Amino acid sequence: MTERLGKGGMAHVFLATQHSFERQVAIKILTPALALEPRFAEQFMREARTVASLNHPHIVPVYDVGEYEGYYYLSMEYVTGGNLKQRTRNGMGPSDAESVLRQLASALDYAGQHGFIHRDVKPDNIMFRGDGSALLMDFGIATNALKSNDLAQQNTAIGTPKYMSPEQHRSQVLTLQSDLYSLGCVFYEMLCGDPPYQAADPAAMAQAHLRNPVPLLPLKLRHYQPLVRKLMAKDPADRPESGGEVIALLDNLEGAPEHYGKERARYRPQENGPNAPLTPRLRLKESKEGLSWRGTLYRYDVYLVADDFEQFQDHFPVLKSALLDWHEQRGSRCKSVTIKATIHPWISARVKEYLKGLRQLEGMTFLSRLPITLNLVGSDGEPIERLQWQADQPDDTSKA
Repeated sequence: MTERLGKGGMAHVFLATQHSFERQVAIKILTPALALEPRFAEQFMREARTVASLNHPHIVPVYDVGEYEGYYYLSMEYVTGGNLKQRTRNGMGPSDAESVLRQLASALDYAGQHGFIHRDVKPDNIMFRGDGSALLMDFGIATNALKSNDLAQQNTAIGTPKYMSPEQHRSQVLTLQSDLYSLGCVFYEMLCGDPPYQAADPAAMAQAHLRNPVPLLPLKLRHYQPLVRKLMAKDPADRPESGGEVIALLDNLEGAPEHYGKERARYRPQENGPNAPLTPRLRLKESKEGLSWRGTLYRYDVYLVADDFEQFQDHFPVLKSALLDWHEQRGSRCKSVTIKATIHPWISARVKEYLKGLRQLEGMTFLSRLPITLNLVGSDGEPIERLQWQADQPDDTSKA
């Protein structure tokens, strides 16, 4: 052994030379203190046996495995191209992200066909050969879904919270779709530079994966949104069935429309049809609306733009907070609320129901005393629907 390449929670990795083939290899050695614990030694050897049984161009190959004088080890290919975490930090183009996604989906498809669930797909566990091809590493917590004794081990929240599927956070039995969820998180990070969710601690991160909508990609990458949304579906049944299906979905994605590119301004005259893309916006404004014995009355004007329903939902934390602040400041002098929403017609029904439910949200019951006017408009400027919800109970603030 010539030098230490790295250290993980369970093992050290060293660079060494395999003299029988005159090649450099990476030797992973279980930490001596953990080697004394049978369960850690068994987990380490299970990883070695798992990877040694898999033969795929994008899964790291294991050359040898064994125990020598109390040291448990496995030797594997020495990989020189760094890991995906480093590449993502330096910035990746969409074509590179696509290439890595295909390779990893192929590796997971192969592992899945042999019954293995990786359970820790993340940028740190993806490395690159000198020729740029990706390798899935670290099967230390992988499980064999075909073996009943491994099924019991799945009911444990093991993994990396930033990339764990909802069912993994719930410590439920995992399926091949759990790895694909993690792959979706990795693909999002390759495209955007950051993981899909940010949180202060593991508990908050779990809630984000369980509750938060799938985040939106930047507009120029929006053609990948259907694939990301499918990979990161909360329900495993809504995700692709295999890595092969992921590749097929990628093959069938429509290319990036010209108006998503850097030259978008050149195509602006064409962007006035019903399918034109919408740049998200939220504008809030207070206006005076008459007088009462309490003083000046006020109307709250909301103008929002959303390209899809998830983007529309993203406006709500800000909108809810602003309305609460407005009511706290103005109290009984709040007169009415008007909302103009520029959206695509096919999400108008969901938007209407969502806005209608504003009054039922925690802390928002004051809206039941106010008339709310909703004006839905399409991306081409044509009206979709205009509604008015009257106050649920009399309110003498309507008197001048």
